[in-house]
Amino acid sequence: MPRCPNGHEQKVGLRCAACGQEMTYREAVNQLRALPVVQPDWGKVSVLSVGYRKLSLPVDYSGEIMIGSTNAKTSSSFQVVSIRGGSWLDFLKQYVKDLRRWMELIGIEKSSNSFIVVDTTNPLCVLTISAIPQLEHTAVIAIVADDDSTPVEQNTSYVALSLCLKKGIPVIALSETYEREMLFFTEERGFATRGDAIARLLETLIAASDDVMDILERDQRLGVKIHCLSAIVAASRSVYGTANNAYSAQSYSISMGTQPTDYQTVYSLVFSDKENVAEFQKSFGSYRNKKFKGALSAEFRYKETTSPMYDMVTLYGMKGETPLDGLREGYSAIVRSVPELNAEGAG
Repeated sequence: MPRCPNGHEQKVGLRCAACGQEMTYREAVNQLRALPVVQPDWGKVSVLSVGYRKLSLPVDYSGEIMIGSTNAKTSSSFQVVSIRGGSWLDFLKQYVKDLRRWMELIGIEKSSNSFIVVDTTNPLCVLTISAIPQLEHTAVIAIVADDDSTPVEQNTSYVALSLCLKKGIPVIALSETYEREMLFFTEERGFATRGDAIARLLETLIAASDDVMDILERDQRLGVKIHCLSAIVAASRSVYGTANNAYSAQSYSISMGTQPTDYQTVYSLVFSDKENVAEFQKSFGSYRNKKFKGALSAEFRYKETTSPMYDMVTLYGMKGETPLDGLREGYSAIVRSVPELNAEGAG
């Protein structure tokens, strides 16, 4: 705002309307050079999906990386043309620079918490994980090849998980079989399977995103880098009866087919009305002491809801690189035939 020599402010004019002195615009012009600080709100949670269509979730940003008929980029989609006969390495070589630039432009690192949902049997998965910048508060939800997968799929999955470990990105792993057989009830649409079931499970994790990230990052300091889970969604007492029964049911459906001795930590996230929290907490203590007495860390966390139904997600921190063990044979078989498809080639 320009001022006269006596300090009176005036929007326009050659002389001050208050005292008649000549106006000077020199300082006002200098003030215009100082641009206002832009502080956009990047939101709390972002989700990027690879190998799935963009997931419909209550988040601040949802995007997808996919194969299509043309190369195309929008604010929420990075689409590439299929490479005929191409492996993960071909997609990595051709598109990694473009994908890194796209991730910078959409500001994937700006949200408070970021989830990358990846089908690790998809050849775009290694490309995506390679392009992810060094992010804080980021986790990969990985659909992992298993015994029913082909050696090519096992090789791709092995390389993707190895790259996550190399980059220090925590992983929540679900086997292909678990993902294929996953079935959750939703009040709006009835039973959900496959991509819809993944979205329903993610809704629960996102509702406790700060807790999930805190758990994953604390476990990383213990050397625990990969987790699996068991989940009950939209449960009720008419189905499971007591909380003890619900925890028992969970123990028979864990997302990676490993043994209880493979788990180093165990955490329970329960979404329920306040009346039942004490029962769930007590039941988790019994579940933990019965099956995971030697766990390095165990904790119960609760989120209050108003729904008559409840959700339960239990996270299990796994020893070392346990999920890679079941993939090693298929991975090695491909590397013996095509040596360049080794994990070092993705670095």
